[in-house]
Amino acid sequence: KYFFLMFPLAMFPLIMIKSTCTPVPRVIWVLPENVVLPAPYYGAGMTVHRNGTLDIQSLKVTDAAFLTCIAQNEGGEAKLIIQLDVLDTIEKPRLRSPKMESLSLTVGRTLTLNCSVEGSPAPQVTWVLPGGTALMSGSRFTKFFHKTDGTLVISNPALSEAGNYRCLGLVLSPGRKPEINNRYNSPVSIISGESLQLHCLSASDPVHLTWTLPSGVVLNRPQRAGRYTVLQNGTLSIQQASVYDRGSYTCRTANEYGSSLLTISVIIIAYPPRITSSPAATTYARRGVAVQLNCVVVGIPKAEVAWETPDRTRLIVSPQPRLFGNKYLHPQGSLIIQNPMPKDTGFYRCTARNVVYEVLLNLSIKA
Repeated sequence: KYFFLMFPLAMFPLIMIKSTCTPVPRVIWVLPENVVLPAPYYGAGMTVHRNGTLDIQSLKVTDAAFLTCIAQNEGGEAKLIIQLDVLDTIEKPRLRSPKMESLSLTVGRTLTLNCSVEGSPAPQVTWVLPGGTALMSGSRFTKFFHKTDGTLVISNPALSEAGNYRCLGLVLSPGRKPEINNRYNSPVSIISGESLQLHCLSASDPVHLTWTLPSGVVLNRPQRAGRYTVLQNGTLSIQQASVYDRGSYTCRTANEYGSSLLTISVIIIAYPPRITSSPAATTYARRGVAVQLNCVVVGIPKAEVAWETPDRTRLIVSPQPRLFGNKYLHPQGSLIIQNPMPKDTGFYRCTARNVVYEVLLNLSIKA
C-alpha cells in the first residue's frame, strides 16, 4: 500500500501502523539511505514504539522523504510505503504603516516614503514606481534608493516623480526552488523595429537569473549587451527588434534548492517592400508640363525609399516634402519634375529597402 502524508513544519507526527496478524509480526521502518529502525527503537528525535508507531520529533523540511514500514512473521511479509511531505509555517505579511497615504512633493527636496512590513519569516519588501519599475531592497534607480529597512528615498525630485507608489511585502517559503510568477501561453509577436520586453518575475530573493537568447548567448542580471538589457527585476528588454531576434528565449531562475525555466517564442513580423503605384516604364516630357513619377511602397518595417536621377544624384524620401532644384519629392515617394528641361531626360531609379528585402523600379524620361 501507499500513503501520502503532509505535516506542518515543527509538528510531532505519530505515524501509527496497526497489524492484526498471528503470530504477532516483527515491525521495522526503512528510512532514506536504507537506515533500518526496529520496533522498539529510541533515538534522538525519532522513536519506534513497541506497537510499530513511528514518532518523529521537531519536523524539518529536510525530513520529507519516502518511509517504508515492513511487518514480518513466519507467514510472510507486508509492506506499506508512506510519502512524508513537510509544509512550511508561514505568517502572512502585515503592514505596520497605513495602507494608503498621501504626501506632498516639493521640487528639489528629498522625499522619504516609509513602508514597514512584519511577518514570519521576515518579508521581502519591494517598491513599485509609478512607471511600473520594481525596486528590491538595497536597489538604486536614477533618483530612487530603496534602503534595506524598507524606506524609499527620492533625491532631488521633480514634478515628473509625482504619482502612485506601491509597497509590496512578500514572505518567502524557505527551502523551495524559485517559482516564475508569469507565463506566456502563446508566441509573442512584434513588428520589426519596435522594442520588446519579456518578463520573468520571481518572488524568490536572492535568486540567480539568466536569459538565454536564440543565438545561445547567456545574459545575467543586471546586464546590458548591445540592444539587449536584463533589468534588475528580471525583465529582458530588446531595443529595435529585427528579424534576427526571432526564436526562443529561455529565462532560468535558480537558488540552492533548484531551478525553474520559462521559454518564450518570439515572432518578428516583417514583410518585404512592394511598389503599389508606378508609372509606365517610359514617360515623355514636354516643356512647361510637370512630370510625376510615382513610387508608392508598402512594407513592414517601413521601407526607406530613394530616387536616383540621371546625373547619379540620390534623393531620399523623408516625412516632410523636399525640393531639389526643379524636383519636388513627396513624402509618399512620388518624384515631381516641374518645368522639365532637356537635362532632366534619362534614366531614373526608385529603390525601396527594409531589413527583409530591396526592390528596384527603373524608369526613363524622354523628350
